[in-house]
Amino acid sequence: MMMQYISDTYGSKKGFLRHIKTQTLYRLGFYRKYTQLPSDIERIVFVCQGNICRSALAEWVFKGHSGFPVASIGLDTHTGKPADARMIQIAKSKGVDLTRHKTTSVNDFEPKPRDLYICMEVKQIEGLNNLGLRNPTTLLLSTILTKPKITINDPYSASNAYMAKCADDIITSAKALANVYKG
Repeated sequence: MMMQYISDTYGSKKGFLRHIKTQTLYRLGFYRKYTQLPSDIERIVFVCQGNICRSALAEWVFKGHSGFPVASIGLDTHTGKPADARMIQIAKSKGVDLTRHKTTSVNDFEPKPRDLYICMEVKQIEGLNNLGLRNPTTLLLSTILTKPKITINDPYSASNAYMAKCADDIITSAKALANVYKG
């Protein structure tokens, strides 16, 4: 019963432990700087590992609710792949069409000086920093929640229930973000 709850809520035991760690570090003040939304930006860039689930969904939801420039990238992917088939189905059931999405690798991405990177996990912020991309960065869930949740664990190999929960969190957050950056 407990393992099923962890699987459906955090994706895995490892995801649950990562959640505990990042929430604790957030409460200690380590990630508060990643919860701010700057106003002087020219494009939103959603970031995750593969650009096939989380950042893809965030980009397409945001596009549907804002005229502000938007892109999405993956830190560990190749350019041109489609979105994950399960995420396409789950997104479709929630009114979002991901069938036209194609991945963009960070290696093929053209950064702009006033991009705002919106990451799904702290490790993506670290990945951007390691690549020398020092633009303003925030965490998607932290931007709109009154009790910030810091990470959206990767749903790629998780249960359908967790992938659907991720989709709900991303859709809610991306719509709220679109209200901030109307374009």
